Amino acid sequence: MSKFKVSSNPISGTAPATREQFADGAAMVQTQTGGRPVKPIRVNFDLDVATHRRLKLRAVERGSNVAMLIRHLIQVELSQ
Repeated sequence: MSKFKVSSNPISGTAPATREQFADGAAMVQTQTGGRPVKPIRVNFDLDVATHRRLKLRAVERGSNVAMLIRHLIQVELSQ
């Protein structure tokens, strides 16, 4: 038995009815917490060297780190 649970059925190809259902189920794997706090979801992606350097410099200018800057940028984008 897997410790992960995905709410969509990949075999039947049944799509969630709404964007919210997709975000809650098919797009994110939901762990079975068993009373433990839910862990944040780790996101990995590639950046070219020049972009990473600029991002790191911007984070330092703001007294932050890259992870905190990216989280802030995502929140700004999602609040629009």
